[in-house]
Amino acid sequence: MSTSSRHAVWMCALLALPALAHEGESHGGPAVSSVARDSQHVLAATGDVFEVVLKHPEHSETPKTQVRIWVAETETNAPVSGAQVELTLTGSTVQKLPARMLSAGAYETEALLEPETEWAAVVTVTRGNDVDVLALGTVHLEDDHDTSGATGATEGWRWGAVGGASLLAVVGAWWTSRRKKVRT
Repeated sequence: MSTSSRHAVWMCALLALPALAHEGESHGGPAVSSVARDSQHVLAATGDVFEVVLKHPEHSETPKTQVRIWVAETETNAPVSGAQVELTLTGSTVQKLPARMLSAGAYETEALLEPETEWAAVVTVTRGNDVDVLALGTVHLEDDHDTSGATGATEGWRWGAVGGASLLAVVGAWWTSRRKKVRT
């Protein structure tokens, strides 16, 4: 086998490797979705006194959606305890939602969010004489239609096609080199 044929065989073999390495697939049962159902939307803002990070799920199966708010001092990045934290959501209605403290710097509230509706989010943090009003952006829930299975299947077929083509190229190169040896 010539050097160029060997190189071709090795290149094809290396191209086939990604098709063999896959994740999230159970060969015995239904396919596992590659998108986690507990994905989070994250919004953040920094004020003069406080930094705020807000997280809420992309999807909600209940009328009320759990919203977590983390508050830290801007200068030191230390978690803020004992502050009054209020989330105001403005959309088709206005919701003023006081948050309760879970632990140092972590607060939680529940909001009535309808899928595919956008809400402007503003967090007000008050601790002693320090007050910050922070505009975070838009809060929304994704529509609950699950299309991730179709996307995962398409991706699986793509990698299968690449692996199959690579495997055919390797076998073809081997067969060609073998036939040349037999003739000579």
